[in-house]
Amino acid sequence: MNAPPRSVAIVGGSTTAWLCAAALKRAFQYRDLDLVVLDPGRSADDPLGRWTLASLRSIHSLLGLKESDLVRRTGATFRLGSEHRGWQGDASRFVHVHGELGINIHNAPFHEYLALRALTGRPENPEDYSLAAVAARTGKFARPMNGHNPLTSSFTYGLHLDELAYCEYLREHTKRAGVSHIDAQLSDVTFRDDGHVAALVLADGRRISADYFLDCSGRQALLMNRLGRADWQDWSAWLRNDRMVSSGALAMDDPSAVTRTDATDVGWLWRIPLAQSSVAGYVYSSQFCGDNEAVRQLRHYAPCVSEPTLCNLRQGRRARPWTRNCIAIGASAIELEPLVGADLHVAQLGVATLIELFPLDGHGATEASEYNRIIGEHADALRDFTIAHYRVGVGRSAAHWAAMRAEPLPQSLAEKLDLYCANGRIVLRDHETFDVVDWAWLLLGSGCLPDELGLHARTTLASAPVEHIAGLRVAIERLAGSMPRHMDYVRQQR
Repeated sequence: MNAPPRSVAIVGGSTTAWLCAAALKRAFQYRDLDLVVLDPGRSADDPLGRWTLASLRSIHSLLGLKESDLVRRTGATFRLGSEHRGWQGDASRFVHVHGELGINIHNAPFHEYLALRALTGRPENPEDYSLAAVAARTGKFARPMNGHNPLTSSFTYGLHLDELAYCEYLREHTKRAGVSHIDAQLSDVTFRDDGHVAALVLADGRRISADYFLDCSGRQALLMNRLGRADWQDWSAWLRNDRMVSSGALAMDDPSAVTRTDATDVGWLWRIPLAQSSVAGYVYSSQFCGDNEAVRQLRHYAPCVSEPTLCNLRQGRRARPWTRNCIAIGASAIELEPLVGADLHVAQLGVATLIELFPLDGHGATEASEYNRIIGEHADALRDFTIAHYRVGVGRSAAHWAAMRAEPLPQSLAEKLDLYCANGRIVLRDHETFDVVDWAWLLLGSGCLPDELGLHARTTLASAPVEHIAGLRVAIERLAGSMPRHMDYVRQQR
């Protein structure tokens, strides 16, 4: 088939499926592209709640979703970043917020100034130089604003979401946009002579034919697993957590706009605030902790109000998420523990790259090769940033952590950390989601300092305007103090 593709079938009923359907409908609104979603219903592996990166707000804007309406109808709350406790020992704590850190000093990044202060015995808290961090620490929130004061636009934010409510919100929007859907189970797949998928066979015998098929069914990978599992790249040597148990919980008392994680000897616990409740979970290694014990620890951590649900994690990625005329998007293509909040970001990367490389015929071999390269680089960068949480700083001494720290790092991460330790430089490769400031939050927050700073940085920072820097702290404290409480701001969304 050499004619331009006219139809796309999407397998999955999660938020990823509806985001992809809505994005494709919006991108090709002036083209006669037939879209259908095969919704097999909720899977036991689907999350109960999510925390997101700021990029999700971009796709909401493109789709015409009003954020205040979404927050009000789904019970979402805002997210300035994450607060990590216990990752360098039980008494440790640091934050990673989505925003700037300080100001450039004679073109030198502020994180190098903080590193120099620490190396010379005058350490400072990075949080004091970030409006987002101070707001998070004090339970405040307001949306960033453009204007004469650059501090008010120096940060961004994500969201905490109830999965069921958010999924239904997207489903309603996508159906209003004109995307058809079928609620049914996938029973079988038929193939053409060239190995491409011809049709989806439903449990009642109906068939869905299309030119291209998207697998948005999450960890189940209902479509891609029928094409074979040989191309899976396993990350379990570096990321050994293979279970997650989660549950709905009671509302938190005046929560800050942060995702909280608490490291344990076998993994890490998490909890996110929602408008009327919360969601908590435990990501852990079954080698060191049984499921019953994990549930017990989760119940001790948070007041659970629903029966905990368990899912398996198989951390890794497909080498070829675009295989023939099938494209895996989201967790069907890349499976990563939710530490960095990139679940829906991965889905956005997949559908955005597909839109850019949307094929002109039914084969799309050239586009598929480029798609697989780009998504692979994105995935490996997210893997490296996740691994770094376990490998930088002192770290915990338990056997689970020691086993991960004994494994040689991926070359890309080893080279990044080696350069940072040698001279304080943080270098990015292509297709990295997290930028230099994100890495600085992680490295400085975990107590990972370079052995020395480069000559140019030390020379530049020797004349740092100390009084101006001190004034920056005061200005940040004043602005954060003027913000409303986070939950008051949530309740004001109308």
